[in-house]
Amino acid sequence: MPASVPTSPHVFEFQSTFTPSDTLQASTALPTLSSALNSIRNTTRTLPNRLRSIHHDSQFVYSVARAYGNLPLVPNARAGDWYVPPDLCAGGVYFKSTDGHYGEWGFSLRRLNLGLLEIAGRDDGRGAVIVDSTRRGKRFPDSLAKTLPIWIAVLNSALFALPLTLHTTPLAVSATEHSQIEALLPKFLAAFLALGLDLAELRQRLPRPMRPLFVTPTSTLPDEVPRYAEFVPLVLVTASMVMGGEGVEGEYIQGAGDDHEGWAKESGLTPALFWENVDVLLETEPERLLETVQRLVGGGGGGGGTGGDVTLLKPTENIFIAATGAAIEAFDVVIDCAPTRSSAAATSSQRYIHFPIPPDKRGNKPLRLELPALLDTLQPVLAAGQRVVFMCETGNAVAPVVALAVLARFYGEEGEFRILEYSGGKEGIRKRLAWISAARPGANPARGLLNAINSVLMG
Repeated sequence: MPASVPTSPHVFEFQSTFTPSDTLQASTALPTLSSALNSIRNTTRTLPNRLRSIHHDSQFVYSVARAYGNLPLVPNARAGDWYVPPDLCAGGVYFKSTDGHYGEWGFSLRRLNLGLLEIAGRDDGRGAVIVDSTRRGKRFPDSLAKTLPIWIAVLNSALFALPLTLHTTPLAVSATEHSQIEALLPKFLAAFLALGLDLAELRQRLPRPMRPLFVTPTSTLPDEVPRYAEFVPLVLVTASMVMGGEGVEGEYIQGAGDDHEGWAKESGLTPALFWENVDVLLETEPERLLETVQRLVGGGGGGGGTGGDVTLLKPTENIFIAATGAAIEAFDVVIDCAPTRSSAAATSSQRYIHFPIPPDKRGNKPLRLELPALLDTLQPVLAAGQRVVFMCETGNAVAPVVALAVLARFYGEEGEFRILEYSGGKEGIRKRLAWISAARPGANPARGLLNAINSVLMG
């Protein structure tokens, strides 16, 4: 995180340029109010308005970081990624709103987000700013209002032997709902402890227990940088202004970064590409914006493998995960799970196996069909103690799934190699997945691929 977050030359004043009467007068047939409002929303929720709204909201995010002493910025995956430029991003987390939906509260054993402990614990526990957004009518997404507070309560109790204490905000959680969630915390804690992770090692990352602080664009920010001696602050920031009711948004769109799988699909725009070209995109005439984005996408910006780090999956000593482009010359075997064969990897390793698996539901069937043969091939390699790296485009989608199968099939509780028929059930698979989550916080394999692993190992 730099000494100060940037200010932008692009300052936009938003106003509503459409009213229901505009649409009604333009129509020869009298529509219902609902259809008229839907028509207006479709007209105003354009790509230019979305990008300007995202940029507008990012300025508020910067102001929060400054007010709390330039705390590291951590976007919550997907929507939050749009509000934090990659060069200001201290790391990433993925707390799903579905784990905070009413009556469906949960603590995810697939997404442990343990990397956040190290980020927040730096510099004697200065803390971090977690960024997300939500669509119209809500102050906070459920990810910030409930999923993260549940996570904080469970981790505080597990690492510091504290009573289970839930901190929520009455702006988003009623007293009744708070009590209902609190009643589930012992079950969530027991499930986390059953993973058998090294709690002493995790405890070293964090000097004090964590506590959430809830911030919206209507919050009053501190005039002086606050210091917290009793806890590590996690500042949970919803980036967007609330647009209440069923009225017309106009040019400003609340939660403009949300559901990008829909609105960004046509153009191919990604958060990285947006921030890499933010000045060009904000200065482009609206009627030429889509063409400009598609040209940038075609130029290859903001995509592809990330290169960089290779992750050892402890407690083993020879199983690794990497992204396409990482330095893999030192490994005995490379399992390349990316769709396209890597010529560089094929020529740089002693043994290269291309094992292409799509990262989404299309990969479920081929993984079930092809995985048994791969496990048979790797058994003598692993028995000899050779170093094996599993690789995919990001290092976080398919490679962790295939590595998980190897860990569950061939490695015991202490990370030792073994040759036995798998008998650990789902509990054994969950424990190995926790090894991956602890070592590589960005790993986020699809549920369908994990189910395919269950099918292969347990029949």
